[in-house]
Amino acid sequence: MDRSLPDIERMVDDWERNAAEKAARYQAMSQEVQQVSITGSAADGAVMVTVGANGIPTAVTMTSKVRQLEPERIAAAVMEAMRQAQSRYPERLAEIMSQTVGDDSTTRHLLTEARANFPDPEPDADPGAARQPRPARDPEDPDDFSNSSFMDGGR
Repeated sequence: MDRSLPDIERMVDDWERNAAEKAARYQAMSQEVQQVSITGSAADGAVMVTVGANGIPTAVTMTSKVRQLEPERIAAAVMEAMRQAQSRYPERLAEIMSQTVGDDSTTRHLLTEARANFPDPEPDADPGAARQPRPARDPEDPDDFSNSSFMDGGR
């Protein structure tokens, strides 16, 4: 396969253009993900929790209805509302990825991680039950991304 210098230059130019376009799409995705805001509610709307990027809670709101609840039920309702909001994060992330970067191995990995970290709430689950923490990242394994996010550079 013998290629001329102009052919090679054109290939390099195409590769650079494609890389720049892909980087721009991932930057757009990152900016949109940073703007995510999803609210879940519990206890007949007495408690609302809003989560943002990566499902991190950004606000907890309570109405006067919480006065009728026992403290344990308020705490359980906060967790229930947070899990409800977080469980919708993977769907929103999929929408953003579809609109910006499309389907590739990176987006599939990110969605798999988001779904693992924020599964749908169990219908029969105890709303006060604690969530299982993510396993700690193995500092000796450079390929261990189990506790990393594409938003924080793998830290």
